[in-house]
Amino acid sequence: MISRRRLLGGSLAAAAGAGALSGCATVTRSTDIAALNKPVALPTYKRFDGPKPDLPRSHPLMPDCFYKFPAHPVKVTDGPPADGSDISGSVPTSNPIPPSADRNPYWQELNHRLGSKLDLTITAATDYVNKFATAVAGDTLGDLFNVDGAFAYLPQFLEARAQDLTEYLSGDAILEYPFLANLSAESWRGCVFSGGIRAVPIQRGVMSSNLLLARQDILDQLGVELGSPTVDELMKVAKAVTDGKKNRWAFALPPTAALSAMFGLPNGWEVRDGKLVNSRELPEHKQMIAVTRQMVLNGVIHPDGVAKNNQKVWFSQGSAVMTQDSYSSIQSFYRRAVSKDFSIGLPVVRDSDGKVGRFLLGSPNNSIAAIKPSSPERTKMLLRVLNWFAAPFGTEEYLFRKFGLPGRHYTLNGTDPQLTKDGSSEVCLGEFPIQYLADGGYPVYFPGHPEGVDVAYNHLKTILPTAVLPPTYGLYSPTQSTKGKILDTRMDSITKDIQLGRADLASWDDAVANWRKSGGDAIRSEYEQALAIQGRK
Repeated sequence: MISRRRLLGGSLAAAAGAGALSGCATVTRSTDIAALNKPVALPTYKRFDGPKPDLPRSHPLMPDCFYKFPAHPVKVTDGPPADGSDISGSVPTSNPIPPSADRNPYWQELNHRLGSKLDLTITAATDYVNKFATAVAGDTLGDLFNVDGAFAYLPQFLEARAQDLTEYLSGDAILEYPFLANLSAESWRGCVFSGGIRAVPIQRGVMSSNLLLARQDILDQLGVELGSPTVDELMKVAKAVTDGKKNRWAFALPPTAALSAMFGLPNGWEVRDGKLVNSRELPEHKQMIAVTRQMVLNGVIHPDGVAKNNQKVWFSQGSAVMTQDSYSSIQSFYRRAVSKDFSIGLPVVRDSDGKVGRFLLGSPNNSIAAIKPSSPERTKMLLRVLNWFAAPFGTEEYLFRKFGLPGRHYTLNGTDPQLTKDGSSEVCLGEFPIQYLADGGYPVYFPGHPEGVDVAYNHLKTILPTAVLPPTYGLYSPTQSTKGKILDTRMDSITKDIQLGRADLASWDDAVANWRKSGGDAIRSEYEQALAIQGRK
């Protein structure tokens, strides 16, 4: 999965954004909050009538949960979606880049099923931000392209370089593309800019939310009960499982998602008494930083856990008993497991009153993808291709997209597909990067690990009643677009300095004051205007 916290390519992206758009009239609207946040009728949601989930949907945000892949997946499209013309595109990947089409039987079969040659420029996710800016400047993104959400002047860029899809997708028009219509209204909200639908969502729903994951097998071996901890109880467990001599620490990195829930912090911003307040401005946020500083002092965080990010390896190998990641990461951890007893626990954390901690949801979308402006006929054809990419779980199309060809790319364990060595390489570990152009809703499904489905479902069932979305999701702030990443980086830096003892906790107050003066208050004002324009305040 591409992280929503990908670093913006700083001056390169900003320069490319301004330079590439300098001839467009829309740039003059960069501070027109009303125009940039003008709402539009979202696509009609129509749930796909697919296989019945194995567990009941106890909450509107509950993903579909499946223990096994259906034994008889149904083909739900009639013929190739494309028209025979070549299609180009730009996508990122977090996995090793797959072999090119001339050496990749999966890609060749994909082209056959699409009915057109798909020519993708695939870039490592860590390099995609800079590559995106360069491609914008050179106008080489192609017909379909994943969008860098932190790109400066994003609405203006999309107005200038992306097809306005409103007439094709707004309201009931989307029903011509039934798998895109199967994506939630909240996901589509993140595709609206300047009063138009400018992209399609790469939906992840609650599966993108960060939470605390625990190596349940290690806890069991040590005879330590994690339960549903408060801050103090979590600290006691952390000390009990940490043993530096055995290369084992409690946390791979500071567990800020769990602590945010424990302290009842906002999801970035929150409306209080009619005014937007940022988490950083609250005393509870400062308390959270103090707790992570104490964790470092107690030696319960991996020695490199603040400065580096290798948490997936540490957690998989058992160097860290707990880590912070998303629900959607669970399957990747199963694939990485080096212990046959590997199992994951998802503790429900509690606040100081013993109540379930307020759960902060991630963005409904992993990212978005856009279409190059073209004729109505070609636009409709490209939408049919994206619709095909979004065929949902349980269909024959989904099975091929995620697992490739039987025999070569996967074998069956019961009805569950399991990737072969060729599948891991050619299908990109089951995540061939067409999933960053369009994808179906993300189910709770971990092939070969039905116990993991129960763990995730029980956690979701408990926390969803407390869950809150970021209130500024789907809104655009010009100051956030141009200065937000720089400001966030500064605040992240001072947080790390405090955690590592390079700065005093008291320096946080000065950092917050400087953040407000340098752009935080302007961002607040713009978001407040946008909320009012959309009737959400």
